[in-house]
Amino acid sequence: MQKRLALGGAATLGVAAVIVLGTAASASAHVEATSTSTAANSYTTATFSVPHGCDGSPTTKLQFHIPSSVIEVTPTVNPNWDITKTTEKYTSPSASSDDESAEDAGERVTSITYAAKTPLPADERDTFSLSFSLPDGKPGDVVALPVTQTCEQGSTEWDQAQKAGEAEPEHPAPAITLTAATASGDDDDATAANATDDDATTAPAASSASSSSSSSSEPDLVGRFLGLGGLVLGAAGLVVAVAATRRRSAK
Repeated sequence: MQKRLALGGAATLGVAAVIVLGTAASASAHVEATSTSTAANSYTTATFSVPHGCDGSPTTKLQFHIPSSVIEVTPTVNPNWDITKTTEKYTSPSASSDDESAEDAGERVTSITYAAKTPLPADERDTFSLSFSLPDGKPGDVVALPVTQTCEQGSTEWDQAQKAGEAEPEHPAPAITLTAATASGDDDDATAANATDDDATTAPAASSASSSSSSSSEPDLVGRFLGLGGLVLGAAGLVVAVAATRRRSAK
């Protein structure tokens, strides 16, 4: 009876472990992005992890779709992939007030494509990094960067939005959640002000130390002269005493 209970318990634990590990594997099997900064209006480098192919088929191409809130993107070289950019004409929102003409309009990057020189095996992973400036926004705003993964057979669109309070979709789009913008200018001003205050505090202290040193040097000189005088007088007294002793011995 005890053996049956033990075997049953072991089987239950085994099934639970398979379920947990299977869930963890599926949860980590998405194309995900990690970034060096999430603060609004900050410069960041987003690294995308591609953990597998398309249903066992090797990956041949990855296209990163850039949201309209991001203007310029710099892709990081990956020696195993060729990089191409797709752009479109871009006119800033303030163009009308600046009398900017269509000929003066710039370009905005709409997508970055990495094409594999050799297909990435389905059971191997690789990473891709893009550097860009995050848009202005409130903490909690989401900047989604959908990815199209093309394989030798089939493709996967990682473009589904994650909605608050709902289960994670099957193919979520990699995203960055904004945090509060940093007040770098205020920090610099505060640092400069603190430095000025420190200098002002240090100057009187240094002056006081200097005057103290100069005033203390005079008593030191007097003490040295007095000490030398004492040694001379002591030596003279010793000579007189020796001479007196010799005279008494001679008598």
